Amino acid sequence: MPAMTTKEFLELLPDLLRQQLPPEFADFQIAHRGASLTKMYYDRLAVHYEVHIQKKKKEVELGLHFESDPDTNFQYLELMSQRSKDIKESLGAGIEVEEWVRGWTRVHTTVQLDPLDDDFLVELSFRLSAMIQTLEPILRGEA
Repeated sequence: MPAMTTKEFLELLPDLLRQQLPPEFADFQIAHRGASLTKMYYDRLAVHYEVHIQKKKKEVELGLHFESDPDTNFQYLELMSQRSKDIKESLGAGIEVEEWVRGWTRVHTTVQLDPLDDDFLVELSFRLSAMIQTLEPILRGEA
């Protein structure tokens, strides 16, 4: 199958992701931001899961971003840092829990960019599904 455009790839990802998630996590909202980025969120856009295809770097970033005010972001960072051992056991050692830019914080990983085809779409959707199923219960105080 031929490779998709980045836009096509990112438009297909949310529907595939919803199929993999339990009902309580499948009700996310979508915010497309440009041709190489999409965000999925539940209550507030400032707290969102992000897929950013970075062709120049030949990688894809998958992450949970906290882009609110610095105090709120650091509270989320502290929460995730306290659980970082569990997070890494669930999602792999490549997961980073960190301060980022402008007082933003995140839990993220990068994946080597492969051709934007069905196989890579499925691979990324499973990785993001695992991330949501690991991190969202922490955010909701259920884990």
